Amino acid sequence: MRVNNLMKISGLAAAGLLALSACAPAATSPTAGGSESPSSSSSSSPSASSAASSAPSEGASSGSYKVASWALPVSDAGDKLGSLKGDSFSVDVFQVATDVASKDSMFVDKETKENLLKKGAPIVYVNYVVTNTSSADIPLSHSLVTPNAKYTDWKYLGGMPSDSSSDGFKKHGLTSSGIKLKEKDPFVLKPGESFNIAENFAYTAGKEAEIKATMTPQNAAGDLDHDKKETAETTVTLK
Repeated sequence: MRVNNLMKISGLAAAGLLALSACAPAATSPTAGGSESPSSSSSSSPSASSAASSAPSEGASSGSYKVASWALPVSDAGDKLGSLKGDSFSVDVFQVATDVASKDSMFVDKETKENLLKKGAPIVYVNYVVTNTSSADIPLSHSLVTPNAKYTDWKYLGGMPSDSSSDGFKKHGLTSSGIKLKEKDPFVLKPGESFNIAENFAYTAGKEAEIKATMTPQNAAGDLDHDKKETAETTVTLK
């Protein structure tokens, strides 16, 4: 296996290197999987930005979603790419907008010295709408249910770099936290209620990405109940 390394940059100076192991060779064709069939892809301009629809008022429903009282408004803007389904929750995946990175990421490849997400590089914003599909309340900690995307040919351990600027999320009507300010755990997600949380990463139209989500509820003592942990995953194709 080929070993790739990442170097973490702080300010203008390199602070250290992170060694990452390569997965399957890039030449290997990625294999789609998961419970949803990938959506057909269509070409789009990487630097083009599409604005999200106006956000609903707090606690209001957005489309077919009933927003939890502690959650920020849910946006169902964009193209629905697929869904993940656990035993007691589901996650709808929306491709909301494309934009460009506002700054260099913190990670570069040690061998090539190339930044893995350069300033001005195309990025895509993906929004995840999580819904309680069970008949029971689900008490959640601050970790909530946090889905993450990774390209099927991503060759580094760990997640993909993103643009951490909050301006981009605000611009497209999205949230990277999902929770209203001053709300305290447990965040009880009642049957049929939803919340949303978004992320961004490097954009390539027509590329397959694996989406994985883990939900670990909170018990009465305020600890994570790992015995009730659920996971779900699928593969989608970016438009």
